[in-house]
Amino acid sequence: MRLRTSRLRGYLCALVLAVVPLMNTSVFAAESGVVVMATLASEYIYRGQAVSDGNPAVQLGIDYQHHSGWFGGVWASTIDIRTPFSYRDLEVDYYFGYRHEFEAPLALSATLMRFTYPGQEGAFDYDYDLLLMSATLWDAYSLEFGYTDNIYGFGRIGRHWELRANWPVRNTWSIGAGLGRNDLDEIRTDAYTYWDLGVSARYSRVTMDLRWHDNEAPDGLLSRLSAGSRIVVSLTATF
Repeated sequence: MRLRTSRLRGYLCALVLAVVPLMNTSVFAAESGVVVMATLASEYIYRGQAVSDGNPAVQLGIDYQHHSGWFGGVWASTIDIRTPFSYRDLEVDYYFGYRHEFEAPLALSATLMRFTYPGQEGAFDYDYDLLLMSATLWDAYSLEFGYTDNIYGFGRIGRHWELRANWPVRNTWSIGAGLGRNDLDEIRTDAYTYWDLGVSARYSRVTMDLRWHDNEAPDGLLSRLSAGSRIVVSLTATF
């Protein structure tokens, strides 16, 4: 497992070292800073999976962005995943990456994430690394590709593609939609498609999001985690 993790981190380092010197037409962020986000959600849905098993979730994130384009942070959420072999009630994710903003409208980013489950009970260690590559247009449309060679600690390959769009309606209102494909067939589950549609409203430092989620029902290992058609309400405070 350590060999796979080191290899994935090596891929990111090589990518960043190769790309950054070529970015001579960059537009960097105006300033560096830390952002803290606290969320209360009626449920935690992740790529069509009911991670909190229908229960409310409390989430906290701390994000740092440097004006040069480098960023990093940590994000945590309560979860409720029970299998015949394990139990997990907390997810803590660490991430580090680089975002490059060209002259409008394009921005590219590369992120290495570490998914961990502190206090997990059972015979398996589900922690794993994920490499994310994304492209954003006009700060409204994004295409993301994710890759891991150790999904859920099983030593198998996992991939996902996700397309997202966000359309401002008024100054504080917006409509957002997402469409993704999760391919984890190397851990005895079918690839499946997931999607969502929602509306967000922001008042001062608080954002309310009302979102409908749905997905194809995967067979095999992830079938019991399939969220199906659900509506999730969340409140996020940003500091």
